[in-house]
Amino acid sequence: MNEDKNIKIARLIGLEKKVREALSKDELNFILVNEIREIVDFTNAFLLKQTPTGTFNVEAISDLAIVDRTAPLVTFIEKIVNHKDHNQPKDIINIDIQDFAKKNKLTKNKNLPNILILIPIHSPQKGHQGFVAINKESEINDSEIELLKHLSGTFGHAFNSFISTFPIKESLKKYFSGKNKWKTIVIILLIIFFPVSMTTTAPVEVVAKNPSLITAPFNGVIKKIIVNNNDTVESGDLLAVLEDNDLINQYNLAKQTLQVAEKELLRTRQSSFSDNTEKSKLAELQSQVLLKKAEMNYANEKLEMTKILSSINGVAIVENTLDWQGKPVNVGEKIMTIADPNLVEFLIWLPVKDSIIINNKAKVKIFLDINPINSLKGKVLRASYKPYLSPSEVLSYKLVSSLNENQEIPRLGLRGTAKIYGSRVTLFYYLFRKPITYMRQFIGI
Repeated sequence: MNEDKNIKIARLIGLEKKVREALSKDELNFILVNEIREIVDFTNAFLLKQTPTGTFNVEAISDLAIVDRTAPLVTFIEKIVNHKDHNQPKDIINIDIQDFAKKNKLTKNKNLPNILILIPIHSPQKGHQGFVAINKESEINDSEIELLKHLSGTFGHAFNSFISTFPIKESLKKYFSGKNKWKTIVIILLIIFFPVSMTTTAPVEVVAKNPSLITAPFNGVIKKIIVNNNDTVESGDLLAVLEDNDLINQYNLAKQTLQVAEKELLRTRQSSFSDNTEKSKLAELQSQVLLKKAEMNYANEKLEMTKILSSINGVAIVENTLDWQGKPVNVGEKIMTIADPNLVEFLIWLPVKDSIIINNKAKVKIFLDINPINSLKGKVLRASYKPYLSPSEVLSYKLVSSLNENQEIPRLGLRGTAKIYGSRVTLFYYLFRKPITYMRQFIGI
C-alpha cells in the first residue's frame, strides 16, 4: 500500500513538473485533462473555465483534439457544473449523475459513467478559475482526494501564468472600489460634461462661383458642340452650333420676297407721275417693303443666333459632347457652363441623418480625395431648408461653403469630404447623440 502511494506521489511530482514547463495555454489544458490519469483513473475528463459572464464552458476534453460545444455530452456536463449547487464549490465534490438528471429532468446518456468528480481550480491571487471534471464508474478514495486537492492549487497557480495582467474586470475593481471610486466618478463627470464642438462629415464637390450658363436661344436641335469639357475659352469664342438649314431657307425666302416688293414699289413709283391710281398704291407698297425687310432681318438675326458664343473668359464645363449632337433643345435649356477657374466654392451634400445645428458662417474643413492629409478652410455661406436627393440618391441638405483667402485654389470638379463644425455640446451628447436618436426611434418616444 505504501509502495503504491509512493508511486502516486512520484507521478504527482512528475505531473507538476509538466504543468510548470507548459509553454502555452493549450499545452496546459492538454496536460490537465490527459496527464491527470496518472494520478486518478477515469473514463472522461473535462476542463471548464469561467467566462466573463460567470458561467463555465468546456474548453478541453481528454483524448480529443477539438471540443464541439454543441455535442449533447458537452451540454450535459456544462448544465451540471453551472447548476447553482455546484458552480462555486470550495472543495472536491462527488456528483451522482443519475440522481442529478432525475431531479432536474435531464436525459442521461446510458453509456455515461454515473460518478462526476468536480475538482475546483483555485488561485491564491485570482480566486476561482474553473473546474477539472472527472467522469468515472466509482467514487475516489481519501488518498486520491488529498492528491487532487494538492493538484487543485497547482493548476490554479499555473493558470495565473496565462492570465492577462490588466483584465477589464480587475481594472474596474481597481478604479471603482474604496477611495478611488469617488475620484473616478468625479473625473468621469468632468469629462462627459466637457464642452466640445459638434462636427459632422459630408461629401463635397468643388463648383464654380457665379458661373455663366449657356442656354438654347430658341427651340431647335444641337448641330455640334465646338468645345470640350475643361477647354479654356475667351469672350466671343464659338461654343456650339444649332441646326440652321430651315433658317437659311427662311432667310433666302424673306430676302427674295423683299426684292419683289422693292421692285413693285419702284415700278409703281415711276408710273405714279402719269397715273393717279398707281400713285394711290405707293403708301401700301412702302409698308409692305418695310414689313418684308423686317421679316428678313428677323430671319437673319435668328440665323446668327444658331452660333452660340461665349460672353466671358473662363473654362467650359460640358458633359458628353457627342451625346448633345442631334439632341432637340427648348428655349432656355442649359447646354453648358462657362466658369472662372479662379472663383470657386464648395457644394456640400449633408445627409439628413447626419445633420446638426449649423450656425451662420460655421467653420468648414475640406479634405479633397487627391490630398486627404491637408485641408482647405472655409465658411458656410448658405444652406437649404428643404432636403434634396444627392447625386448618390441620398436625401441631403445642400450647403455652400466659401474658400478662405490665401489658399491654393482647387480645380473645378474635385471631390472629397467636408468636416462641418456646429455648435458646442457636451462630450456625452457628442458621443451618444446617434445611439439616443436610434433608441428614440426604436422605442417610439
